[in-house]
Amino acid sequence: MRTLRIPALVLLVAAGACGGSAPQVPPASTPHPTNTNTPTSTSAPTASAPASVVPSGVPSGTPMSYAKDVGAANLPPSALVPAGVGVTDAWSTTTSAGETAGVAYVAAGDPLQVPHGLVIWRRSPGVVPPWKPVFGLTTDAGGGVFQIETLLGEATGDASDDALVFEATGGSGACGTTLLLDLAANAQVFQKTACDTVVGFSPSPVGLSIRQAVFGPSDSHCCPSAFRTTVLTYTGTKWVVASRTSSPA
Repeated sequence: MRTLRIPALVLLVAAGACGGSAPQVPPASTPHPTNTNTPTSTSAPTASAPASVVPSGVPSGTPMSYAKDVGAANLPPSALVPAGVGVTDAWSTTTSAGETAGVAYVAAGDPLQVPHGLVIWRRSPGVVPPWKPVFGLTTDAGGGVFQIETLLGEATGDASDDALVFEATGGSGACGTTLLLDLAANAQVFQKTACDTVVGFSPSPVGLSIRQAVFGPSDSHCCPSAFRTTVLTYTGTKWVVASRTSSPA
């Protein structure tokens, strides 16, 4: 699948357990576009066409639509998130359900004490309006999340990109919560909160690879005895273990 990543517009300092004052993130300054633009699609648009997907978890204050029928590369990220927040990441891909874009953001203030969020948009060419938000995530204020990071790849076996989202909380163990979003199905299908663990895409078999440090009774945190790697595959309703191996650190 073709994937385009737009450079982050706001750089966060991953303070974690390192101490120091967290940076103040300015709000996005680009105004939200109004729905007065004419779509460029050659197909005859259908006014008030029924939604192709039921939105899920879209954060409060997110614009209801974006009026220009343009590709994801031409979307202004700050027009796709609630007003007064700072954009931290933007990406796009083409899934079996259509062109999809995601924008991560943080509210103004101390990044460790304010909500972070992610909004996913889907394009329906020839429909008025063509872009609508279909999925979202929001972290709790004061929950310790300092950044939302996203990787794109295939994990669910539908030959279409999924989004592996990491809500980073930091610390010496690189702690956080990993979520897998099935973009075509518009659903979250996996969640794991852990430290000293890396979740990634498994190319063969297609699924998720979870590499976790294994500590013995006398191990210091810097030096685990081994690493355990578990590969999971998705049946469409649940995850099953395809393999589990351990190797010395």
